Amino acid sequence: MITYRFAALAAVSTIALLTASPACAQAANELEELVVTAQKREQNLQDVPIAVSAFSEAALDRVQIEDATDIQLSIPNAVLTGNDRFTLRGVGNNALGAVDLGVPSFVNGAAIGYPPQNEFFDMARIEVLRGPQGTLYGRNTTGGAINFITRKPGTAFGGEASVQVGNFSSVRLGGAVDLPLGEKVAVRLAGYSLDRDGYTQNVSTGNDVDGRDQWSLRGTATFDIGPDTSATLVLSRFEEDSSRAREGKRLCRAHPVLGCDPNVLGFDSPDANTTILQTLSRLFTPFPAGGNIYAGAPNPTDLRKIAADTDPTYLFDQSTASFEFQHDFGSLTLAGVAAYSKFSTEQNTDWDNADLPFRFTQPITYFKDRDTQVTTNRLLTTDSFTSRGTTKTGELRLASQFEGRFDFLLGGFYLEGTGSGGFETWHPAIEAFQKAQGRPQETWRVSTLSRNGKNATWALFGETYFELAESLRLTLGARYTEEERSGESRSIVLAPLGPWIYSKFDGQKATYKAAVDWTPDLSFTDKTLIYGSVATGYKGGGLNSGTAAGFGPETVTAYEVGAKNSLADGALQANVTAFYYDYTGLQLGQRINGGVVTRNADATIYGLEGEFAYAAGDNWLFDANLSYLHTRIGTFLSEDAANPAQSLTATSPPVRINLEGNELPHSPGFKVKAGAQYQTDPFRGNWSATFRIDATWQDSYFAREYNTPTDRIDSWGVIDLQVRLDNDPAGLGVRVFVKNLTDDDNITNIIIEDALIGRYRNARLLEPRTYGVIVQKRF
Repeated sequence: MITYRFAALAAVSTIALLTASPACAQAANELEELVVTAQKREQNLQDVPIAVSAFSEAALDRVQIEDATDIQLSIPNAVLTGNDRFTLRGVGNNALGAVDLGVPSFVNGAAIGYPPQNEFFDMARIEVLRGPQGTLYGRNTTGGAINFITRKPGTAFGGEASVQVGNFSSVRLGGAVDLPLGEKVAVRLAGYSLDRDGYTQNVSTGNDVDGRDQWSLRGTATFDIGPDTSATLVLSRFEEDSSRAREGKRLCRAHPVLGCDPNVLGFDSPDANTTILQTLSRLFTPFPAGGNIYAGAPNPTDLRKIAADTDPTYLFDQSTASFEFQHDFGSLTLAGVAAYSKFSTEQNTDWDNADLPFRFTQPITYFKDRDTQVTTNRLLTTDSFTSRGTTKTGELRLASQFEGRFDFLLGGFYLEGTGSGGFETWHPAIEAFQKAQGRPQETWRVSTLSRNGKNATWALFGETYFELAESLRLTLGARYTEEERSGESRSIVLAPLGPWIYSKFDGQKATYKAAVDWTPDLSFTDKTLIYGSVATGYKGGGLNSGTAAGFGPETVTAYEVGAKNSLADGALQANVTAFYYDYTGLQLGQRINGGVVTRNADATIYGLEGEFAYAAGDNWLFDANLSYLHTRIGTFLSEDAANPAQSLTATSPPVRINLEGNELPHSPGFKVKAGAQYQTDPFRGNWSATFRIDATWQDSYFAREYNTPTDRIDSWGVIDLQVRLDNDPAGLGVRVFVKNLTDDDNITNIIIEDALIGRYRNARLLEPRTYGVIVQKRF
């Protein structure tokens, strides 16, 4: 860890020294001026009075940001929870049920979501807004918003192609082409395919798992309808059929009563003697005398090796369509976007995450998964997570560009969605027990399922802008939301076939924003923007599976002050932010008694953020960000599946503990990222070379709100290197890269499994060291 701290802090210190040296700063080139649409209109990033991290196409390429796991490294107070959903400033999605994301994603302004499994290909830019954004965005947002803006067609025929090869037999092909169709219409086609072996070895099957086999295509058509009217149609398709691991390495220190020790992690297998499945196996299957299900089950001490009798499978597909238009009426602009999305996923894995030496005394016949019935003396278990849904959404905005001191933006939003899915597990002891009770096949597995899910939301939102003085502006915003969520669910855990239970959530909420920004004329800066705001963010409640009782909405009241500074003739940017959140109704999902339930709590959050960039001379570029985060849960009583006082078998009375004062999940106290690059002037044959290093260090944090020793995720760091050779006149580029230079096994999340199989933990990791070469050609 000292290596990462030193590398990151050294770069930050270098920037600080350069900032204090006017002579060095005066010789610098200006930094790239990035135009963003974070406030639904084009603005220079430094003129936006919001905490925004923005990445142009060049910046994404420069920092080797290829997917969601990469971009989290370059954003203050950001964590990609479980490698599949964002948490910003401690606010994200901790619920387990049908609920909105706290940090939703938008694709070209449409609230259809960008799956974190998909790579960031052919992007014009990505904008990450931190804090509530409900008065400007149709979709509810409490933690922030992520805007993906894809590239539009050019006015002339052209394109690019790339080939990337690397370790783990990785091959990635990418390309795009612009096709002008006359003077009014242009089309851009873009796509990629990725195929690589897995990062993890399953020593039992001899296969590499957590590999990738995925592709995506996107078609974009722009229409120049008239001098004041334009429209864009985007169609896309993403498919994955991989061995991506939904659950990772099994961690456990065996405990004779609890299965796994709640305070210590290790590489044991659970002690099954007091688990429900051990008891059922003894009573309802041909169980050997003195047998123990997990006895002798291997568990390699290498985090990149597992021993499981079944390899994971991962299917995901998404189709989207969006249509946006804009028409200018002189000083008024009418804009809108309508979109449709359809997705489905099935993720299967080995439920006990083990290759058991255990054998029944004679073969038995049972289902090991949804479609496969086996007759064997082995004990084989699997689980399956499925989800599918559709989203239809529309947004309409009217914005002014008056010449006076007053402007406004008014908008309306509507979303309609459907969904179904659930989680199922197969185990021979469960099937045998249910058969012995004479129960139907639907009960022969543990299942928590939902169907006929419906979600309808509409909202009115807007902001008004008052220029109080030449350099002082007041913003007042408001939003009104109504939503309805309903569905049917059923949970079966060693029980008779019960009815589907209908549940419904209705909610409405008015939220507000007040902000002021000031651009003073300071002698020591080229330009400074100082801003302060108070805003409320709202996320609706949701449904708990298998019960009519749902959970309530959550509300964040966010106080924020910040300053954006340009110095040294545009060569230096220094942006700092401080914030305080009053968090009411925080949605926390918990695994209890064979099922999951989401409840509400309160919390407080505060922190600091800094983002810096410096262009030193003609050839050097430095950038850095750093953040501090403090989170605390209020009074909240809850059962903990890892609590030794909580019975393995009794569901009542529950043993509840008070979590007051605990930290929120996925909220590291400190985070530092720094990068430095040197670019040569063109040399022989018009070639130039660029050398770059990026280092990120993240503090320890807790994976669960209980903050037990086994919930703690140690601090970790990543160092990336790359060397580029570019020939701009020829449109040719070659890049050699290394990611995670030190090949560390960085754990990002730890999930507790059910008491049925021993309460072991599943750990998810960042990628190991990867390296390769990329060849790009523009034409």
